[in-house]
Amino acid sequence: MVDHASGHRERLRDKFIEVGTTALADYEMLELLLMQSIPRKDVKPLAKELIAHFGTFAKVLDADYKDLLDFTGVGKSTAFSLKLASGINQTYGKHQAREKVNLGSFIELADYLYTKMSSLKHEEFHAIYLDNKNNLIKDECLFKGSVNSSAVYPREVVKYALKHGATSIVVSHNHPSGDPTPSMQDNLLTEELKTALRTLNIRLIDHIIIGEGEHYSYAQSRKL
Repeated sequence: MVDHASGHRERLRDKFIEVGTTALADYEMLELLLMQSIPRKDVKPLAKELIAHFGTFAKVLDADYKDLLDFTGVGKSTAFSLKLASGINQTYGKHQAREKVNLGSFIELADYLYTKMSSLKHEEFHAIYLDNKNNLIKDECLFKGSVNSSAVYPREVVKYALKHGATSIVVSHNHPSGDPTPSMQDNLLTEELKTALRTLNIRLIDHIIIGEGEHYSYAQSRKL
C-alpha cells in the first residue's frame, strides 16, 4: 500500500529546504510544525482547522497552552511544540535586532518590536538605547502593567540613557487593545521625553506603538 501521507511529508520538507518559507502557505508551515509531534498522519486538515479557529498562523502560535489543548487533535506534545516555536521566534527576533537596530533599519526595528510585544496581554514600555553609530546598546523594559495604566516617567528614561552612554533613543509600547492609535497621554509623554532628552543632547529618534498587525510611528507621522 502506498503511504501517501509519508510521501506528502517528504515533498513538503524538500520544498522547505529548497525554497524556504517564500513558497509555502501558512498552513504548510504549520503542517511542518505539527509533523514534529504527530507521526504517520496527514496533519494538513488539522493545520487548516487551527488557522481557521484562531484566525492566523501567528495567532495559533500565540494561543494559550490550555486553549491549544482544548482543540480536538492537539495533545500535550503538539501544544508544547507550538509554544516552543513561538518562543524560538521571539528569541530569534530579539537577538537579530541587537545586531540590526540602527537609523537605516526601521523595518527590522518595527518587526522586532512587533514580534516581541504584539502578543502581550498587558502593556509594556521599552526604551531602546543606541550609540553614536546607531547600534543597540540596551533594550530596557521600564514598565509593565495592565491596560489603561501608566507609570512611565521621563526621568527613568533619562537615567538609563546616562547609565548606558546613549546618544539616541527609540521608545516603544504596545496597546493590548490592538489599536496602535496614540492617546493624548501618549502624545504628552512623547513631548516630555523629547524635551527632557534634548537638554542632554540625546535625540529621541522615534516612539513606536505596537498594535495587532500594525504599528504607529511618531517619526513617520512627522510628530517628532
